[in-house]
Amino acid sequence: MLNSAIVLQIVKTPAWLRVLQISIGVISIILSGYVLLYPGITVLVAVQILSIVLLIVGIERIAIGIFSPYHRKSSSRFSNIGLGALAIAFSILIMAFPIFSTLFLIFLGGFALLFNGIARIIHGVGGQGITRWSRVFLIGVGILSIVISGLVIAHPIGFGVRLLVVIMSLALMIIGIETIAIGTAGRQIARTTPQK
Repeated sequence: MLNSAIVLQIVKTPAWLRVLQISIGVISIILSGYVLLYPGITVLVAVQILSIVLLIVGIERIAIGIFSPYHRKSSSRFSNIGLGALAIAFSILIMAFPIFSTLFLIFLGGFALLFNGIARIIHGVGGQGITRWSRVFLIGVGILSIVISGLVIAHPIGFGVRLLVVIMSLALMIIGIETIAIGTAGRQIARTTPQK
């Protein structure tokens, strides 16, 4: 007869990782808020600001994938690192080639937002030791990111370029709030099964 008891333990996130998450969340909110408060700035400037936010979010995903104590599954760890790297690559492309058409830049931003949404869903579904509210929040933010990226990719002109920038900045602001919430929590309950 097998006796498989589940042990609950509280795992603390390293302080430096919490500070990184909170700082990245604050920067994401400030830059996204700037785009929302000043809609009169040119679309190219708004896209450049949002690409910086996307770069910061990609760095946070890689840091979570490498250093988070909750990602014991290698698939979750590598998903965060790989998708964070893709978000960084797309944001660098957006910053490096501002002369290309704004429409093309919006497409790149939409795909980067799609990859970030997928990474958040994988983190929410596969991350071990994440509380229920964190899991729901991660999956919800991931789904929202994917839906918004789908709208951006499917109807870039129908929404109007400025509206697309506003939608993307709102999504990145929500991601910033979610990052601050996770960094502030700082500890999670990890469920482990003792090895025999």
